[in-house]
Amino acid sequence: MSRKLTRTKARKPKTAPAKRSAKRAAKFRHKVRAPAQAKAVDDKAELMAELVAANARALGLTLEPAWRGGVAFNLQLILRHAALVEAFVLPDDTEPAPVFHA
Repeated sequence: MSRKLTRTKARKPKTAPAKRSAKRAAKFRHKVRAPAQAKAVDDKAELMAELVAANARALGLTLEPAWRGGVAFNLQLILRHAALVEAFVLPDDTEPAPVFHA
């Protein structure tokens, strides 16, 4: 039995996206931060920079200035992940998984 494959619906050709109206385009513009928000972001960035510098001194590491931004970003990421793990509530009867060796 031979089977003929056919399309059930014809595809519409892709067209260039229409230009956004001024009102719709305003939704996509970056919002200007309020002074309080900008100050909070600056304080957090300053705190991270101090934390990175203090940890580098404590560990005896020399960080080049170009690396500090990346180190601060990764530190923030690790702290966010740690907060997620810490927020996960385990039941009281939870036991550690057994360890299997091959």
